[in-house]
Amino acid sequence: MRLSTSTNLFAYRPDGSFIPILESMHRCAEAGYKVLDINLCDVTRSYYRIADPDWRDWVKEVSETAKQLGLSFSQSHTPFYNVLDPKFPLRKEYETMVRRSIESSGMLGVSWIVIHAGTWTEDNRSLSLSKKKNMEYFRPHLELAKKYNCGIAIENLVDYRSADGSRGLRNFSADYEVLCDLVDSLALEFDNVGVCWDFGHANLMKIDQPTALRYINKRLKATHVADNSGINDDHIIPFMGTVDWRSIMPVLQEIDYQGDFTYEIHNVSTRIPACLLSDIGRYTVAVGHTLLAMQR
Repeated sequence: MRLSTSTNLFAYRPDGSFIPILESMHRCAEAGYKVLDINLCDVTRSYYRIADPDWRDWVKEVSETAKQLGLSFSQSHTPFYNVLDPKFPLRKEYETMVRRSIESSGMLGVSWIVIHAGTWTEDNRSLSLSKKKNMEYFRPHLELAKKYNCGIAIENLVDYRSADGSRGLRNFSADYEVLCDLVDSLALEFDNVGVCWDFGHANLMKIDQPTALRYINKRLKATHVADNSGINDDHIIPFMGTVDWRSIMPVLQEIDYQGDFTYEIHNVSTRIPACLLSDIGRYTVAVGHTLLAMQR
């Protein structure tokens, strides 16, 4: 298992500005990373460039820069929204970006593209309707990903908050057994589908993660590694929250997980002054290698 990080590790600055992906790649290489997850989530930010007419040229520039820096891409993350919400006003625009993200992933040699499942908003509690609609949604995306030699890893999410702050509204893929059932059903038709496990999301759901990982087992194809306090999705570095990494790490080896251990910890640098970014980058690498050593 290799340590990797999302390209958004250095993205967000205290003054509200953004560090472009190409610059983030340089910073990641300087910190000691060799493998990256290209984060294409936020289509409203200009530095992602996949909304531009020359977006393929930008992807080629990303690819060439990666080669120069000795970096490779193993994961990616598409823009996300509730794909089963019929009232979502920007569906056409977002789906264009999802398709471009899939093609971009193929151009960059990505193995697994992370995409969120949706929840059928007309009947929030109906698992069968959400499953049916998700099957319909993912089929064409899996076909497109197959064309570009990529797989799709569907991520575990978190139940929606009610008005009182509790998590009373179901989010279809917050339950790992439900998520696995969707993946298994799609796997009857496609061999390029699996699970992305987000440790921070699972912590918010109070899930026994060793049990969940053993259940997911060979379905696990990608990871999002982050910590939090158990209240909000903080996206902070492991050991700074309440995730029990000591119980989790040996299980990844036990189930023979073959993918990468991929940070999604952008908030670790959000408030850090620019003069400390190199130091925080190297620190994240040191923490990652400590975690990987805990498998044994």
